[in-house]
Amino acid sequence: MLSRNATQQPIESVSKHSLFDERLPRVYYENFHVAHPVLVPSSVYHDRNYPRFLQLAVHFVGSHYISSVSSQPYKDQVIAELKTNPDRSACMVQAWLIYSIALYARDEWQEAQEALSNSIDIALEIGLNRWSFASSTNPERSIEAESMRRTWWELYVTDVFMAVPLKTTAFRCSAVTPEVALPCEESAYNSGSEVPKPRLIIEFKRRILAAEDTVFSSYSYRIEAITILYRVLVLNRMRDCHRDHLQAVENALVSWINHLPPKKLDIVDSYGNVDEMMFQAHLTIAYAAMLLHLPRSDLPAVLSQSQPDDRFWPGLTGQLSSTFSRLVHSIKATEASRRISDSISICPNVSKHTPFIIPALALCGLIQLATSTSHSEECFDHHCNRVTLILGCLKSTQRTWKLTESVYHGLRSSAADVLSDSITKWNAEPLHRFTPAATTPSDDRPSSANQIPATMSDGHDFMPPEFSPAFIDPSCYNASFFSAIPDFDIN
Repeated sequence: MLSRNATQQPIESVSKHSLFDERLPRVYYENFHVAHPVLVPSSVYHDRNYPRFLQLAVHFVGSHYISSVSSQPYKDQVIAELKTNPDRSACMVQAWLIYSIALYARDEWQEAQEALSNSIDIALEIGLNRWSFASSTNPERSIEAESMRRTWWELYVTDVFMAVPLKTTAFRCSAVTPEVALPCEESAYNSGSEVPKPRLIIEFKRRILAAEDTVFSSYSYRIEAITILYRVLVLNRMRDCHRDHLQAVENALVSWINHLPPKKLDIVDSYGNVDEMMFQAHLTIAYAAMLLHLPRSDLPAVLSQSQPDDRFWPGLTGQLSSTFSRLVHSIKATEASRRISDSISICPNVSKHTPFIIPALALCGLIQLATSTSHSEECFDHHCNRVTLILGCLKSTQRTWKLTESVYHGLRSSAADVLSDSITKWNAEPLHRFTPAATTPSDDRPSSANQIPATMSDGHDFMPPEFSPAFIDPSCYNASFFSAIPDFDIN
């Protein structure tokens, strides 16, 4: 097996049927495909017999998930194949798309943008954005047709996410009339049989007028979340933004959550399986809220001296409009960052999520840093713990994606600047603040060993006698008035 320090070898030097080659598609599907499910399910991948250039793209992405493998030889192979192959098919669209996302995660943003542009060029040329394209050569309910629909929508998602750090408003996919039917649920797609009859975007939009909740696929809610993120980006880059424009986007953020069916509020089921599409959707909404409220809050002034990377800071081109006070914007930005940290604490393996959440995690950490300086010392530990959580997730993800390196070191540097004095002061306090107050033994009281707390018999929660409320950190958030989304319910 190759190591990262070994002499780089072309992909042809490795036997096609060796264990090394077979691992790459497998790790691709175990990690990347879950977050960007555009290719056919893993069970039919080999039967699909994709063109060589697409298989090379899969190998290139898969190589990042095996620490002993150098990804550079695979990059050289796939780019050589993509640039010299005249193919103008949906498979070429998929290859350029997958390649562009990997380049983004490698912190090679200029190349990533060029690769995405190539993918969109071909997609529009062949009519992938048309309703009829998916079923033009395959039955409408076939896996192949579903893969085509997913490819267009993944282009749509990627087009918006890549625009965040580049601070551009050139959204090519968003400018196209949404004809393509919505993807189905992941479970239906991965079943290997016919998928359900595709539903149209207009049906999804009309759901808010239905008498009862109509449940759509998780991918559908993810698409709408991306659309709201797109609106935030456009709003932040308008030179003349009326307060009504801001309120309209704020209404969309709140409405997205309020119109979710109960089963879509959860991102994990009782078996511990993560609904990656809903996970991304919830994080996207929280990310959009941070980008909307942060520039209009008091928080940027706190971090003005320690911004690690302005690529992840909300870009504004005109005068700020506001429908709230700066305090309310600060609260809403902090509340959104809390939702992100809560979500990532449920499923902290960032390398199994889309790399597009990396900037969201960075911004989450920065907002928690800024908030820690304005909140009371009683809840300092909560903010510190959230920053620690984000730093830990980013640190582990450095092994997979280079983009995380600059994000991690930037956030760590900011945390050192902002938290050092507070940590020193907090650590100087004796540990007795976590120790129950001493009690004087009384002969006429039963021993704790024989005493049964009354609350146990009443069926209520009880505090074990060896602990006390003083051991628990004071709560920072207590049923926040500004949060529209309930805590995640894992069931």
